Amino acid sequence: MQYHIQTHGCQMNYSDSERIETYLNNLGFKKAKSEKEADLFIFNSCSVKQKAEDKVIGSMEKLIARKRKNPNLLIALTGCMIRKSSTRADEKENRDHFIKQLKHLDIAFRIEDLPNLRKLLSESCKHRKITTDSLPKIHDEELADYFHINPAHASKAQVFIPVSTGCDKFCTYCIVPFARGREVSRNLDEIIEEATQAVEQGALEITLLGQTVDSYGLSNIDRQNHLFDYDKIDAGDQPPPFVQLLTKINALHKKGLKRIRFTSPHPKDVSPELIESYATLETLMPHIHLPIQSGDNSVLQRMNRPYTIERYKEIVTALRKTRPDIAITTDMIIGFCGETEEEFQNTLDLYKELDFDFCYSSRYSNRKGTHADKNLPDDISRKTKAERWHRFNDSLKVITQNKLEKYIGQTLEVLIEEADAKTIRGKSPHNKTVQFPAGKSANKTLIGTIQKVLIKEAHDWILFGDLV
Repeated sequence: MQYHIQTHGCQMNYSDSERIETYLNNLGFKKAKSEKEADLFIFNSCSVKQKAEDKVIGSMEKLIARKRKNPNLLIALTGCMIRKSSTRADEKENRDHFIKQLKHLDIAFRIEDLPNLRKLLSESCKHRKITTDSLPKIHDEELADYFHINPAHASKAQVFIPVSTGCDKFCTYCIVPFARGREVSRNLDEIIEEATQAVEQGALEITLLGQTVDSYGLSNIDRQNHLFDYDKIDAGDQPPPFVQLLTKINALHKKGLKRIRFTSPHPKDVSPELIESYATLETLMPHIHLPIQSGDNSVLQRMNRPYTIERYKEIVTALRKTRPDIAITTDMIIGFCGETEEEFQNTLDLYKELDFDFCYSSRYSNRKGTHADKNLPDDISRKTKAERWHRFNDSLKVITQNKLEKYIGQTLEVLIEEADAKTIRGKSPHNKTVQFPAGKSANKTLIGTIQKVLIKEAHDWILFGDLV
């Protein structure tokens, strides 16, 4: 059998797809060279916004014609959209609602149930002309935790490692706690083992992933599992678990690790020890993406974001005092339920005051199943949302351009991510996209290496320069 995986959403989903690919390879499946050759088509979904979910369903519906011609084509759905692992062949009617809704969908599985995918495949093949007899046996009990599947990373130089799954924050606009479940962290030694193996195989940069990555090891489930010595942590005798993790991974610089990144932290869990890490850990890059979502305290309360604007400012001040050159990026939702003109203006004023390097801004859209969907009216018109978003974006462009221009004349170390016949691109330590002209030959050999680039221009969100 040949498979194809189509991934939607965040870096966590892409990391999960690496584990799915490794699992299928262990079963004896082959990765299809093209979508058309696949016997098994897996959609790894995002459901943060209704639009993202609709996009996945739209992509899936494009396969209906192929499925009519080839009834043996298996279509599977995983990721944040799924609530119950099940198949269409399940006679107990205990199916995920997407199995009931989408007649062409054969398998739905929660990502944490990945070790059981073979059983789901076998169940789906019972009433088909497909046989799974040739598939090697796999000891599912040895993979009770899908994190135990050690993935083959898409890039050897840049590796993404999830440190937890789920979320306990329950922001009123967000479906993730319902989609991913409650927050559960991985064992520290297990993460270090995966990171060590990645570095030994050539990783220069490791990015740690989590829905709220800096709450690693702090959830109620983590405490029940005695993941750390919480008496010492609560007494201040040990740093928070996430800082312990960063410190241990930083030690891999002796084996060749150059860069550590993480995404996305939550302001509530930013500790003094984490801020100090930017001064003490050699490999921790001078960049943090710290979502704020609104610049008004009343809006934050309606969003169930458990911090104030004043607290957020304290964090930013401390970060810049500790690492003056740190780049700070954020997320902002424009037009949230009940947002007044004054509240929006507070958001715009705060963005200018804090002088962010960049922002991923979006117009609020209602997400079915969330607290906001059930309890807060989406009462800001599309026209008003658009007008406010454009005003915000106009300021964002000016501030971002000013930030980028400060790098002109500097020589930056750039980790190369992509190359073609004309251009080569990569990321600087501050997570800026850097582009320079390709040479006459061997452009792709630079991918996965760190090169020095003299910055000469800045525009369209990108730094441009020449290879030194």
